[in-house]
Amino acid sequence: MPDGMSSSEIRRLFFDYFTERGHEKVESAPLIPRDDPTLLFTSAGMVPFKSYYVDENPPFKRAVSIQRCLRLSDLDEVGHTPYHATFFEMLGNFSFGDYFKEEAIEWGWEFLTEVIGIPRDRLWVTVHKDDTAAADIWRTRMKFPVERIVPFGDKHNFWGPAGDSGPCGPCSEIHLDMGPEVGCGRPDCDPGCDCDRFFEIGNLVFPQFLQHPDGSREPLKRPGIDTGMGFERLASVVQGAGSIHEIDTGLPVLSSVRDEVEAASGTRPPDGKPGMELIVIADHARAASFAIAENILPSNEAQGYVIRRLIRRAVRRGLSLGISEPFLYRVSGVVAETMGEAHPHLLQKREHIALVIKSEEERFHETLTQGSAVFEEMIESLGRSGSRIMPGDVAFSLYDTYGFPLDLTREMATERGFSVDEEGFRAAMEEQKERGRSASRFAETGGAGDWEGQRAETSFVGFELPCACGAGSECEVAETLLSDPIATVVAEARRTSDDGVEFTLTESPFYAESGGQVADSGTLTVGEATIDVVNVLTRGERYAHVASDSAGVVSPGARARARVDVARRRRIEKNHTATHLLQAALQGELGEHVHQSGSWVGADRLRFDFTHFAELSPREMAAIEDRVNAWVRADVPVTPESMTLEAALERGAMALFGEKYGSEVRVICIGCNESEVSLELCGGTHVERTGEIGAFAIVSEASVAAGVRRIEAVTARHDAELVREFADVLKAAPAELLTKARELAAETSKLRKTIEKEKQRAAGGSIDSLVDGAREVAGVRLLSARTDAPDIKTLRGQADRLRDGLGSGAGLLAAVSEGGVILIAVVTDDLVKRGTLKAGDIVREAAAVMGGRGGGKPHLAQAGGGDPAKLEQALEEFYEIVERLMAS
Repeated sequence: MPDGMSSSEIRRLFFDYFTERGHEKVESAPLIPRDDPTLLFTSAGMVPFKSYYVDENPPFKRAVSIQRCLRLSDLDEVGHTPYHATFFEMLGNFSFGDYFKEEAIEWGWEFLTEVIGIPRDRLWVTVHKDDTAAADIWRTRMKFPVERIVPFGDKHNFWGPAGDSGPCGPCSEIHLDMGPEVGCGRPDCDPGCDCDRFFEIGNLVFPQFLQHPDGSREPLKRPGIDTGMGFERLASVVQGAGSIHEIDTGLPVLSSVRDEVEAASGTRPPDGKPGMELIVIADHARAASFAIAENILPSNEAQGYVIRRLIRRAVRRGLSLGISEPFLYRVSGVVAETMGEAHPHLLQKREHIALVIKSEEERFHETLTQGSAVFEEMIESLGRSGSRIMPGDVAFSLYDTYGFPLDLTREMATERGFSVDEEGFRAAMEEQKERGRSASRFAETGGAGDWEGQRAETSFVGFELPCACGAGSECEVAETLLSDPIATVVAEARRTSDDGVEFTLTESPFYAESGGQVADSGTLTVGEATIDVVNVLTRGERYAHVASDSAGVVSPGARARARVDVARRRRIEKNHTATHLLQAALQGELGEHVHQSGSWVGADRLRFDFTHFAELSPREMAAIEDRVNAWVRADVPVTPESMTLEAALERGAMALFGEKYGSEVRVICIGCNESEVSLELCGGTHVERTGEIGAFAIVSEASVAAGVRRIEAVTARHDAELVREFADVLKAAPAELLTKARELAAETSKLRKTIEKEKQRAAGGSIDSLVDGAREVAGVRLLSARTDAPDIKTLRGQADRLRDGLGSGAGLLAAVSEGGVILIAVVTDDLVKRGTLKAGDIVREAAAVMGGRGGGKPHLAQAGGGDPAKLEQALEEFYEIVERLMAS
């Protein structure tokens, strides 16, 4: 077996071997499967090819790939075994109705033994007990010793489907014998044993069945091949590594984790076999880096929740090793450096990955600071009651109020010898969801009665509205301008409690609110009576039009004429097209990591939420505005096209994550056949040329969530009245408004800075005078005091000043703000490193004197609540608390 074969060499050899045998080289698919709601992540190499096994005409008959995978089923095994990971890569060769078992077995064997050079006498194989064909090929064609061919049932040798439906079939696994000294020592030990002697390095799957969602199976018309070899497993064998985490692409990551531990604790973990904590941190850093590189961002939903969970598990392991500050983002940089050759997108998005992880680490430290004290209080209360089970509603309270996910509460409880009533937690979660659903149902119906009439799908006929003005000046200046009437029929109607009506139409020119775009408004005429349509909502495949109809003119079957307010529609279209230009400008200015995470498009403004982890500078905002306005001035065409979803994605069209698309989609191309600016899947309405937008201006930019920013903007409008109102308030002529606003902003900023400096000067001076009165106990200076700090920010500044002034010691500062008590404890770094004192212990005991609670980091901790009348008692008992903690 070649000594020291690198990971890059293994990749090259694998691709070369199978492309020489007619396989199409296919790049890794994304970690989130396309068009497969049964899977959260791509968990196996065959996932991107699931449909090819049943397609009549797949694009190729043979394929080879190295697929990025993320699998959570073995999460608890990571760090406890040498071969489990959350993120891994899968070497795969595939046949879709072409070759079958004979070639798959022969090529898999030849690649491992002749190309890679694994000794034949160290390999064992398993087959399905009913798959006599595979067993015969191994025995007769490959001349494999029968005593090393082991038959098993479905548990070991039947694979799939990936998800709850799809191709599946028996398999034949190839195992490496690590030697009897590694295993259990039993003479009958074989690959079915749970010991570590046998190490699976390849799985030859023979998809010959199609499983349906109900669990039933039918034979595939064209059986195929799905061969999977764990890339890291194979590399660990070739390189003689102790585990898959210690191969050439894993060691630098582990080393960086050791560096972080040494920097934080002063002690470097040994360079030998890594401990469980080191492996978990390295593994999760790798998984989070690859996910974030694909814009799978930490959140509380779906894939984002998984990434948040992995980051937080790694941070918790870091805390157990003495790392109390964000660090994982630095480890992610090593992941990018180490794996960037094979995965260039990691290097391209290295800074973005680090920003995301650091932001999530900071949020989690805040969560721990706020919730840990409450958790400890709950545990102590349970301990006093004699119970070792945390009730589900208590665990849910930690989740709902402090953001503690269930797995974190479970981990922390287990460390203290407690368990969690998880059924009770889920019941409390379901109760909250049901309350939300009830509220949603009420909001949806709005007190409406039952539908009357014949249910029918609504056909939208409003992309092109007949109107005398078209997109010309009459639409530009009109407050309201109705389109030419569209003949239609009322299908259903129901009365609402406010003398209104909801109705559906067989054909409707009204755009229904969806995709962030607000609904159209207009009129509906039945006979001689006309009513105002004020909103349109989607109800499955129907459009529910909302109108005020006290006269009761709308009834099922009535023939009607619908007219849309075209002037309002044109303003909405300008803003909608502007959001597409804005996204293109953001990506061009900030980077490809920018993606839409929400939007709202109205008649008077637009709002766009996007993924980014830093506030935009004035220069960046000006550059983004300039890009958009340059495209507006260029007056490029805005072209809608209909095509299959697959064709749109192949063309590079941007799709909104989480959005459900049909097989046929509408694509909006800005600048097609000229200089393409934007290509997006979109079902909304748009201008015909960008010049119609007039102008674009950003009104505000702010954070709305971790890693998500929001821009509000406007396009050219006739807001003469608004300008006059501003001029009146600011006492300036309209032409002087911008200059006047800048002057006021500069003056306000100057005043704020002056006030802040004066507050800091006064607060710092008072602390400096207090330090002189510190008591000394066993060479440690101690001080507790109440200050006049008006807010928590000022008190924190005073606490930092106190810690600096003590030299070696501890302090407790208190302030009363709006009737509430705030306590902050500090401990100097030398005492923290020696383990003498922790600020969290001090503030927790001091707060308990008043009936409050708190917690925090070893060098600074915060508490609140309790009886203000007992504040002086808490400050005095601080000295006894510290002496007792130092003596323990």
